[in-house]
Amino acid sequence: MDNHSYRRLERLRGQLVDAAMRKDSFLDRDVIQLSQTLDQLIVKVQTEKTKALSARR
Repeated sequence: MDNHSYRRLERLRGQLVDAAMRKDSFLDRDVIQLSQTLDQLIVKVQTEKTKALSARR
């Protein structure tokens, strides 16, 4: 994972934690949206990492 992806993941994770604490709920629409965005980025990064590892073999 490159530094840009890592920083983006960490930034989104922080935003998710802040939003959940501020809203005091994991069911708030903004919290759910941040969670889904973070999930999508995690899947993208994992897919890219898997492809890169496969290409090395």
